[in-house]
Amino acid sequence: MTNDKQRFVLYEYLLYFWNKKLFFCIIPPIIALTALLSVHLILNDAKYTGKALVFTGRVNLKDLTNPDNIIAKFPNIKSNVDIDVTEEKYVKITVKGNDKTKVQNDLHYIVAHYNQQLQDHSQNRLDVTMEQMKEYNDLIKKIRSVIEDTDEKIGTTVTDTNVINSQSELLVTLTDLTKKVNNMKSDLIFYEKPSVLSETVALSKSYVKEAVASGLVLGIFLTFMLLTLMKYVSDARRYYQ
Repeated sequence: MTNDKQRFVLYEYLLYFWNKKLFFCIIPPIIALTALLSVHLILNDAKYTGKALVFTGRVNLKDLTNPDNIIAKFPNIKSNVDIDVTEEKYVKITVKGNDKTKVQNDLHYIVAHYNQQLQDHSQNRLDVTMEQMKEYNDLIKKIRSVIEDTDEKIGTTVTDTNVINSQSELLVTLTDLTKKVNNMKSDLIFYEKPSVLSETVALSKSYVKEAVASGLVLGIFLTFMLLTLMKYVSDARRYYQ
């Protein structure tokens, strides 16, 4: 190439690209189609996706909060099911399939049965707590009755040291039981029961637009790189010849 031509290198490249514009009509669409097929094969998404978010409340039993254990409870569900414990107290249930009605039914079945298991466990905990509170309250009444009788004896007669020590121990026990009962009452006031926060079924995200757009951009870039290399090789051959 002469010095005069070297001053218009950019123009030469642009002219070369224009003469090879057929490459821009072939390569980018091929890359876009390849990207689309790759995304479809890799993701292999079903047509419909059902999602549900369940709040487990105070239930922290491994059998009810471990994803593998939850899925194992529904062996009859043939749809693609995924359980994700995104954070403490929240369980995300995902069901995928090509039949919308089946996805809805499977999702509702899983959510309903799982929620019932949570509710049953939660109610059992409440029943045990209430029963324990009743036992503590009955014991508190008995201890107070004993303390009152002992106070009357101490006030009227001279009592030995053992009676006084026993009285002190009863007072300590009464204080501990009262504290436990008050804590249990506070826990019951702020007790969080399980609940289903959401349950929806919608078309799965296909990522078609993203895949095509990315493929076109990549295809145009690769076409520029290929034509630049071809122009460079062509100029180099002419120079050495």
